[in-house]
Amino acid sequence: MPLGLNGLEAGQSFIICCFIMIHNAMQFSPFGDKDNLDSLRANNLLSLDILFPFLGCCLGILYHNWHPSKVFVGDTFCYFAGMTFAMASILGHFSETLLIMFIPQLINFVYSLPQLLGVIHCPRHRLPK
Repeated sequence: MPLGLNGLEAGQSFIICCFIMIHNAMQFSPFGDKDNLDSLRANNLLSLDILFPFLGCCLGILYHNWHPSKVFVGDTFCYFAGMTFAMASILGHFSETLLIMFIPQLINFVYSLPQLLGVIHCPRHRLPK
């Protein structure tokens, strides 16, 4: 994630978290095999147990990280968000679906690649003087 933009890290994490929670809620269908259904519900509930506190954390950080920022999250929050999404998807048994939800992150990476490789000059206006 590109750092330094107010609310970007927490905002993207909030949106991804909401979609993962919607995906978990959609798995609570009353149709299907009864034996498999109980196991699936338990896995999705465990995933939701991880995501509800993370959603509150994202909202709190987003409130304080909006312009003018009082909190700067940096790499620590990005690593924490990635770990939380990975754990929720592994425990909920939907790792492949999570990759689809990260397509905006991939587009963001491809868009930033020319600056990362030095092809396009990256302005350093945020550095202290």
